[in-house]
Amino acid sequence: MRRLLPVLVLTLSGPLTVLPASADSPTLAALASEAGMEAYAVPLKAPAFALPGLDGETRDKHDYRGRVVLLNFWASWCPPCREEFPSLQRLQQTLGKRDFTVLAIAVADNDTAVMRFLDGQRPGFDVLLDNDRKTAGDYRAAGVPVTYLLDREGRLLAGKTGPHHWDSPPMQRLIQEVIHLRKE
Repeated sequence: MRRLLPVLVLTLSGPLTVLPASADSPTLAALASEAGMEAYAVPLKAPAFALPGLDGETRDKHDYRGRVVLLNFWASWCPPCREEFPSLQRLQQTLGKRDFTVLAIAVADNDTAVMRFLDGQRPGFDVLLDNDRKTAGDYRAAGVPVTYLLDREGRLLAGKTGPHHWDSPPMQRLIQEVIHLRKE
């Protein structure tokens, strides 16, 4: 039994690694920290949601499966949210393709106020309305802004409470690393 135990430990440790840890490949925790986010020790199952978009169409969590998502809970009446929103738009312009998208959920807001804030322009990513705060509550977003990074399977990898510059180079590196995880 003593000879089998080290082999068993080595066998089990390989598949449990979220990102390879080596000098050439930084860990998710280190990348998240550099980007101003807190990585979770293990990916967490994100709660389901079904919310109306500004276009009137209902979208749910499964509509984003297969894409890395930066999920931002915000409100048009929130000054820090208003300040960070342009960086979300720039991030979407830079990285938003079929592998990645920003998803903004307006909390305790209405479509008229959101469209007024957006000056009638679509931001290049979906904006959903959580009027009753249920989805924000399910995600434990006690205030706004609160932002999460989800992997392609819809699992929460990292989070941040408070405003941030989302298009920073460290944030882009983190997102690109998560995008390339499954492709390799």
